[in-house]
Amino acid sequence: MILRCVAVAALACAMAAHAQPYPAKPIRLLIAASPGGGTDGIGRVMAEALSAAFKQPVVAENRGGASGMIASDVLVKSPPDGYTIMITQNAHVTNPALFKKLPYDTLKDFTPIAPLATSPLVLIAATGTGVKSVRDLVDLSKRKPEAMSFAAAESSTRLAIEQLGEATGIALTSLIYKGTGPAVADVAGGHVNFSVTTIASVLPFRGTGKLNIVAVMAGERTPFLPDVPTLAEQGLPRVDVKGWWGIFAPPNLPPALVEQLNGAIRSVLNTPPVRQRIQNFSADIWLGSPQELDAFIRSEVPAIQALAKKAGIEPE
Repeated sequence: MILRCVAVAALACAMAAHAQPYPAKPIRLLIAASPGGGTDGIGRVMAEALSAAFKQPVVAENRGGASGMIASDVLVKSPPDGYTIMITQNAHVTNPALFKKLPYDTLKDFTPIAPLATSPLVLIAATGTGVKSVRDLVDLSKRKPEAMSFAAAESSTRLAIEQLGEATGIALTSLIYKGTGPAVADVAGGHVNFSVTTIASVLPFRGTGKLNIVAVMAGERTPFLPDVPTLAEQGLPRVDVKGWWGIFAPPNLPPALVEQLNGAIRSVLNTPPVRQRIQNFSADIWLGSPQELDAFIRSEVPAIQALAKKAGIEPE
């Protein structure tokens, strides 16, 4: 009996020695975007902040392209051990409306961890177009319908472009880009005429004379661009599109890890330096639970599918 107790105690000690506290090694943070732009910037802020919080490296890894599907596919195929997570944005909920076949199920194959931030999208124009207002856009479309080319960095911006086209009655052409950084750079360079994008991605070009910020695509002005009128002010009250960012993990992540990750993320978002750095991307902090993010995703996916159907957008 004594020997049996000793053996059990030894086994328990051995198991405890191997049960290391999380995280015991570096965490990979997939960024569902190319370098540049808001998703990349916010992702790198979070990687740095979480590295300090966990006392383990959180390594940012850009997996841009295919409207976030490349990063998402990598994530869902990763083990549910907390060592691979992903930051993504609106494309996560718009992809099901725009693509017939996804390599995953948006509602079943992800574990929502935490929302991060929100920000309205903006309509921008290359300086050479002369477009500084919605009225200018409509007038140009009548003179040069072939000039209505839009850089669409992800499926969410493509849907916003379609909404804009429906509201103005203009036929708009979307040119697909791998990320907001390259899309906005091409507008600034005059290689494509327009885009709908995040505020963060256009700030480096503000005041350079390379592009015009035509409108905020929301019902009210943003404090980050107080001098830029909304679409509603310019006669298009039905178009209201906000960007958002959140962190997800593979399916079936243990609840304890979900709560630990969410707690760490909320904690760093509450620190003044991190809040300021994210607000520097013209984004408002969104503190929330895994359940809140899950409910948001489950409401947005069918709503956007209905919107796409109403707009006559056929999945590719």
